[in-house]
Parts: sequence; structure tokens; C-alpha cells
Amino acid sequence: MKKTVALLVLLLLAIGCQNVQANATDAPAPTAAMAEAPAAEPTSAPAEAPYALSFTAQTLDRETVTEEVLGQYELTMVNVWASWCGPCRSELPALSELYGRLPENVNFLSITVDDPGDLSDAKAILEENGCTFPCLDGQGSAGLMGGFLSRVMAIPTTLFLDSRGNEVGDWMLGVPQTGSSVTDAYLSEIQARLSQLSGR
Repeated sequence: MKKTVALLVLLLLAIGCQNVQANATDAPAPTAAMAEAPAAEPTSAPAEAPYALSFTAQTLDRETVTEEVLGQYELTMVNVWASWCGPCRSELPALSELYGRLPENVNFLSITVDDPGDLSDAKAILEENGCTFPCLDGQGSAGLMGGFLSRVMAIPTTLFLDSRGNEVGDWMLGVPQTGSSVTDAYLSEIQARLSQLSGR
């Protein structure tokens, strides 16, 4: 009886080893060449450089705007204002005219720093002056408040950004005081900033 059990055990072990060996030979053994093969090169296009400015903001009409809007234009003029600021209100008609005369490669963004809890005054003033340009709620956006808005010391302030959110030239404080109209003064500034971009 013991001999029969021992023979059965040996027979089972032999069959098991043959199955393992057969399975092992089905797959190719790893080679040095396989172990050292470099990772495949990515086939997708390289990512663009990140934006210098990152934000998510709501317009007064509650539409969401992010920094990606900058990438659609060569230059974006940004005007920071508030409804309680007299000079800000006085230049709104000129900004409305400017918006209709912008070159195709230039955009305009308005940013109000009114209390985000009550934007009704800002909205009403824009409507009174026929302003159709997008106006962002500046204080309602952590990205804007943590970005250039933290450096705005007086309003109105106007600055210019390239397609990646980098500032172009110096900021303009107040309403431009020139012999020409406010609209023409801003158009001249836009042309000057476009020239700076082409010279980079």
C-alpha cells in the first residue's frame, strides 16, 4: 500500500512539473535587449507653455471666462474699474467705442472691483453706456485677486497682456489725457504694444 501511494505521488509530481515546464516554454524568456528597450516616444504634440496668469472668473452675465480667452488674441487690453469711481464712469462711452474699433487680433476685457455680493450698479452703468464688452467680477475670482489685481493701487488702471498672459509694457493709470479723443489715445497705446510684441 505504501509503495502504491509513493508511486502515485511521484507520478503526480512528474505530471505537474511537465505542465509547469510546458507553460513556461510558451512565453518567450526575457532577453537583455527587451530589458533595456527605451520607453516609446510620445506621439502627441508637445504641450504649449503654461499661461503666466491663471484664473476662472464670471462675467456680470454669469458666463465663465478663463485665461484661455487670452490665447485667442495676440493682445488683450484689460481695464480695471468700479461703479463708484467717477473717472471710470466717464471713460465708459470711449471704451464702448473702442471695443467696436479694435483690430481683429486684439481683445478687450473689463474687470470691475465692485463688491461681488452686489454687482447691480456696475451692470446698470454698463447698460446705460451701451457697453457690450465682457466685464468680469474681479473680486469674485481668487486667480485675478491673487494676480495683477493685487497690485492695482488706483482706478481706472489699464494694462495689456499677450496671448500667454504676460504683461506688455507699462500700466496706464487713470484716463489718458491727450489732445485726441480717449478712444484714439487707447488705439495708439494698442498699436505701441503690438509693436513691442513684434520686436520680442
